[in-house]
Amino acid sequence: MAVSAVPGSGKTFTLSLLAADLISDGKIEVDEGQQVLVVTYLNASVDTFKARIRQRLQERGVALRGFDVRTLHSLGLEIVRTAAGGENEGNEVVVLDEVQSGQFLSQAVGGWTDAHPEAWRAFLPQDTLQMRTRWRNITERTAGAFIRTAKNERYRPAEIQRRIEASLGEATDFATMEDQSGPVPDDRPNLALVWMLNGIYGRYQQILTRQGALDFDDLIWEAVALLETRPDLTETLQQRWPYVLEDEAQDSVPLQEALLGALTGATGNWVRVGDPNQAITSTFTAAHPRYFNAFIDRPEVVARPLPNSGRSAPRIYKAANTLLHWVIEKHPVPEVRRNTFREQDIEPTPPGDAQPNPPDTPHNIRIKVYDHREEEELPAIARLAQRYATARPEHTLAILVPTNNVGYEVAEQLDILDAAYDNLLRGGTREREIAAAMHALLALLADPLDTRALVDAHEALVELEHPAAGGSGARPAPEPDVEAAGSTRTDSEKSPELERFHTLLRSVHRPEQLLFPEEEDPVTTALPAGVATVEDRERLEPFLSFLRRIFRLRPLPIDDLTLALGDELFAHTPVPETPGTPSAERAHEFDLAVAYQIANVLRRWRDVQPEWRLPELVAQLGDVAAGRRSLPTTAPSDLGFEPEPGRITLATQHGAKGLEWDAVFLVGIDGFWIPGTLEAPFLGVHDFLGGDPTAEATAQLRHLMAEDAGLYPGRSATESVHIEVISERLRLLYVGITRARRYLHISRSRATRRYNQERKAEPATVLGVLYRYLKDQAMEAE
Repeated sequence: MAVSAVPGSGKTFTLSLLAADLISDGKIEVDEGQQVLVVTYLNASVDTFKARIRQRLQERGVALRGFDVRTLHSLGLEIVRTAAGGENEGNEVVVLDEVQSGQFLSQAVGGWTDAHPEAWRAFLPQDTLQMRTRWRNITERTAGAFIRTAKNERYRPAEIQRRIEASLGEATDFATMEDQSGPVPDDRPNLALVWMLNGIYGRYQQILTRQGALDFDDLIWEAVALLETRPDLTETLQQRWPYVLEDEAQDSVPLQEALLGALTGATGNWVRVGDPNQAITSTFTAAHPRYFNAFIDRPEVVARPLPNSGRSAPRIYKAANTLLHWVIEKHPVPEVRRNTFREQDIEPTPPGDAQPNPPDTPHNIRIKVYDHREEEELPAIARLAQRYATARPEHTLAILVPTNNVGYEVAEQLDILDAAYDNLLRGGTREREIAAAMHALLALLADPLDTRALVDAHEALVELEHPAAGGSGARPAPEPDVEAAGSTRTDSEKSPELERFHTLLRSVHRPEQLLFPEEEDPVTTALPAGVATVEDRERLEPFLSFLRRIFRLRPLPIDDLTLALGDELFAHTPVPETPGTPSAERAHEFDLAVAYQIANVLRRWRDVQPEWRLPELVAQLGDVAAGRRSLPTTAPSDLGFEPEPGRITLATQHGAKGLEWDAVFLVGIDGFWIPGTLEAPFLGVHDFLGGDPTAEATAQLRHLMAEDAGLYPGRSATESVHIEVISERLRLLYVGITRARRYLHISRSRATRRYNQERKAEPATVLGVLYRYLKDQAMEAE
């Protein structure tokens, strides 16, 4: 069965109710160990499903058993463990997380480029340090996408290599190329990029083999292979899970579909619930809505749509329908018309429904055009959101941005207004502040004699308003045009008292005497004579007490050390006047959660590089604190985030999936974010590579292995991926619109600043369509 469900139609409710019905109606043999299996996307969704199924069973007076809720990751792990003899018999499967697999990929890229320097540089039009740095980053990103594609199609490196050699003819000896480091000759098919990426793929798999580990795609691949080659295992699992219910099926990847298809078999029970119109991960994962659409249209599949939704006011859900129909019927790119949306309107809930649509008013939607994004749009949206939160404290509201970078700029404006908001951006301001504080203290633990580290440690405590910083906070209120969220303040921005104190710390000539004193008065021997004032000593005392306390933690393993530092840093989190309010608890929990995730990341870095000690780990964390890389931490939205009335939620359009608010402000909806034609500028295009390298490489791989590059007829690989970008951005706009219950504000700017250069921003064609829709609605109301 396929359930194509529109936004707000109750997908989780429906699946939970179905699972409870199957159990309470005796469709499974609970006493024989049978279960209804629910497969979902996020860990938070696992908890939600379990709670709702239990609630339904309790209402029926049925025992709380007979169901199993898993992520795809835990399902694959369970299958592999079961095949190996059970998870309790010492057959532990090592599965890499994103951090570890990224480290191994970087090693593989480095190893391949070191072995083939000329072949790698042959792609470059100019062999400069800047161009090599840029090409290295592109190589790593493209290799990751190539490996992901190969694994989802189940192609191994040796098999790809054989196809390359067969395509180029027996005269080509790639083994000699490894010695000569020469590019593929120009008079032969240009498979140089595929050859390079497959070489990286092979090295990556060798590293995984040496570690005795699987990455996520390997895990699912292994599970599929076991189900296909072990009939006894398949029969055992089909007996255990006679019904499989799949959530978020629109984001299914080929390996996931193969796994669940093998698990259910030709005669099993497989219910897939999703919304192809909310598929928003196809441009950066192996997922694509075409897979779920094809499943819906299979002749043996029963299709049961869920078209009714009580989430949004009529004017808002009709705007989403207008967008859908215009794209299907009139979009200027034919392939976008045919492949972006499934024709399924959002319909209101019927009279008497438990979730009636909010009332319709002429002011449910507003579209606003500003002259400049950074100078006008973002400050104005921050003020409007703050004003809305103040006027309607019982409502939830969100600002949804196209990218994290735009979100950071919005955060700056909200900080200037001292607005109450929850930052759901990955690598957001607070995360970087916490990483910076951890980095500063760990750097001092790594090198106690570095007075610069001593100053940075105190600076971090001041930033966090930690009591150990001493004094009264010591920072003047920042000017609005100076303060920048996550930026590093210079000494000139400090108060004179704090600047003087930090100068004093830099002048310490015996840091060890301060930290590990032998005399009664360490200040006398550690600082220049006669310089420290009474105020300096008062500020120094709690700071040194704190440092001596954390130095006692130094022998702990890196993850335990970081967790203990998190407790020391964030146990003092200020609480508002009303103790125990959700916002105060959430802030405290979020700080500790980020510290916990940083601890896990550091441990994983250490696992990947066993020879690394604290200085090397500190250097890696320093890149995070400086904004040069992001931590692969879990966003609050992945942890079951619930918007709180009266507080602004700041999130990307991608991060808003699965959430809803009374009011939504969609920012930056211009022609650069949603290109209207294939002639528009696109990110990821590199002229020296002939277009988008990821698109070109994956198309070459598919053509080489299956003689089908997966391209749109008559289109190049780059053009085909640009069609996908346009389609996904339109679906993102659809998702953004349908997050709003009562009020939707869409904005764009005529100009923006990118890399410190002013750039004219063309309007998004679809925005004109929505504007005309609003005018028509206004005329009908008159």
